[in-house]
Amino acid sequence: MRCFLAVALPKEIKEILRGLQGKLRTVGAGVRWVRPEGFHLTLKFFGEISEGKLPTLVQAAERTARDFEPFELALSEIGFFPEKSAPRVVWVGLSGELEPLLELHRKLEKAFKKVGFPPERRPFHPHLTLGRVKDPRQGEMLRRRAAELSVPRKTFRVKGLTFYRSRLHPEGAVYTALETVEFVSGGE
Repeated sequence: MRCFLAVALPKEIKEILRGLQGKLRTVGAGVRWVRPEGFHLTLKFFGEISEGKLPTLVQAAERTARDFEPFELALSEIGFFPEKSAPRVVWVGLSGELEPLLELHRKLEKAFKKVGFPPERRPFHPHLTLGRVKDPRQGEMLRRRAAELSVPRKTFRVKGLTFYRSRLHPEGAVYTALETVEFVSGGE
């Protein structure tokens, strides 16, 4: 199964992201928009794994999560990957208590390396993907429209992690929650 670890988002954050998508859609830049139920903050993409490997990954995440308490993140600006040339991904960045998030990511990478999943080569850039640009020629219009928009600085509490299965379909990926790992005080 295709599997990844992420921070699940509250419904109100998903609604804000959906609203931003609607405002960006007016550009008509050939973007495959993420379905609102699919919004999440990816921490680690494992790719194809056997179902028997999941308990080992969950245990590694649980050991790491013991060192963390819930923390607050907030939506920030709209951005693009790559930053300078024709955009391929439209996203919303995060602000708030980023240090615990970055430390969590570092510790998870170490824990997963011990069980056979090497760290990502690219630096971790926390973001929430809104869509993937299919027609990069329209990218400049999309960038201009994004610059006109104001992202609500809504905060949300990160209390734990969720393992997801990803199934690819012609209309986009469908994610199913498999396991949840809470932080020490996650049940507050």
